[in-house]
Amino acid sequence: MNIAIYGRNFGNSFSGILIQLFEELKQSNVNIYIDKKFNDFIETKVLYHPNAIGLFEKELPEDVKFDFFLSIGGDGTFLESATIVKDRGIPILGFNTGRLGFLSYVNSNNLIPAIRQVLDGNYNIDKRMVLDVDCDENFFGKNNYCLNEFALQKRSRLNMIKLKVYADDIYINTYWSDGLIMATPTGSTAYSLSCGGPIVAPHSDVILITPIANHNLTVRPLVLSGDTTIKILIESNHDKVLASLDYRAYSIKKASEITIKKANFNINFVNLFENTYFSTLRNKLMWGTDLRN
Repeated sequence: MNIAIYGRNFGNSFSGILIQLFEELKQSNVNIYIDKKFNDFIETKVLYHPNAIGLFEKELPEDVKFDFFLSIGGDGTFLESATIVKDRGIPILGFNTGRLGFLSYVNSNNLIPAIRQVLDGNYNIDKRMVLDVDCDENFFGKNNYCLNEFALQKRSRLNMIKLKVYADDIYINTYWSDGLIMATPTGSTAYSLSCGGPIVAPHSDVILITPIANHNLTVRPLVLSGDTTIKILIESNHDKVLASLDYRAYSIKKASEITIKKANFNINFVNLFENTYFSTLRNKLMWGTDLRN
């Protein structure tokens, strides 16, 4: 079995459980490939040598068939992992080294049982929608997709931006606002939620349009079919607008045309426990604080 591992820096409290993870993988005769920066951090911070048979930087080896991809960090690390996996269909499992996450839901208390469960083949795969983003400037390059959301935002605090939006070439609205978010069901609990967007179950085949501080208060978030092609015309007075795909941000010029649609591949999410999504919602959003429950 071949497993790739990507992670970020972590605190001292996670060092011991990480060593247990690598020892468990070694005892199970797993071939480990690890991100070079993460490997260097472990050797320096933890004084432990993972003894990986291969290192990678941003790109996985093309000649290796990976069974799993382990993301060690938080939801941001998971999103970075998705850009490394790309369209190869490698199942991703997120280990959380900090606060409770929606994507990296396996914490220190159940990390070792979780990896044993994976090695035993006792898991399910959730296929998560990905958005494909095209622009006439092609500033995204090959990584023109996102798992959570694509957002356009103003760069100046002083002015709004003007965005004209179409769905399958049918005019929807012109948004005068601080920006606009196009989110997947997975991303409905991220930036879109903080801007008043709805929570959408991850298997729903929809795309969300959520305005950021829209000037017209009657304009509300919109839910479209996942098969919709969204076109945005930037008609801002700004010289530049900030465009972001998950954690990556780019400056683009005004009058750009951007097309957003469902990508032709999914990100495979490893689900180990029953009702993971809704239990995470209850804990993360503290729904259980109601004493009547």
